[in-house]
Amino acid sequence: MRHIKLVILFLSLLIMTNCEKKKEDLVNLTTDAKIVGFVTEKCYCCWGWVINVGSTTIKADSIPGLSPLENIIFPVSARITIGEKTRDCAGYKIDMEVLPDYYEIKNCTIIK
Repeated sequence: MRHIKLVILFLSLLIMTNCEKKKEDLVNLTTDAKIVGFVTEKCYCCWGWVINVGSTTIKADSIPGLSPLENIIFPVSARITIGEKTRDCAGYKIDMEVLPDYYEIKNCTIIK
């Protein structure tokens, strides 16, 4: 009887810990987004496009159809398709702020 109680306790703990809210899965998501800037610093996890997807900030090395050399007035509303994560920046911080992860941007349509 004691073993059954331990098994039930173990399963209950396992179920409760797996019910935590997981970070939004962005891979293969097509959604509205705001492109809020382009960072020109060449440090690891610094350089690139800064994109707000809902309450999450991500970065991308490139966005199809956009060039950082263009005169862009930020923020830019767009509909994007997000591909695979290309760089995990969770371990990097600047001024105590964790840097956003990088994703491939497969498609981008500017919303005017």
